[in-house]
Order: sequence, then C-alpha cells, then structure tokens
Amino acid sequence: MRDPVILPSSKVIVDRPVIQRHLLSDSTDPFNRSHLTADMLIPDVELKSKIEEFIKSQQLKRHGEGLGVGSTKVTIQTTDTTTLID
Repeated sequence: MRDPVILPSSKVIVDRPVIQRHLLSDSTDPFNRSHLTADMLIPDVELKSKIEEFIKSQQLKRHGEGLGVGSTKVTIQTTDTTTLID
C-alpha cells in the first residue's frame, strides 16, 4: 500500500489504485454497497506518512547493512491502534 484512502461510509482503509479499479466497473463501496465515487475518497495522510517513513527506513537499513551500520526499528499502527509491523 502506497496511497491509502478511507472509504467515507464504511471507514475502511484501502489503497487508492485498488478502489479506483473497482470504481471503473461499480460505483459502490465494496464493503457496504453504498454509493461511492473517486472524488469521495478521503486521503489517509497520517498512514501515508507512516508508510513512507517505513519504506525510507527499510531502504536505509538495506544500505546500512552493506556498510555495517546498525538497523532501526519501526512500528506502524493503523488508526484503530492495531500494530501492523513491530
């Protein structure tokens, strides 16, 4: 997931390209069948920032392993505080 968005009626977080592909054939929220259009999607800025941080830390970690530098630990949590990566 690189561009998370929140579906307004079901509050489910999905990747923007995935829901946009769904909306090409069906203009409903796939989780509750309520009306949905691409302009109704709510960007999840906080989660996107955490994803970008994680990706950056993993790239640094990979480069650091080759240089003998220690790794850093990153935790990503969803908006409902579920830990995804620890």
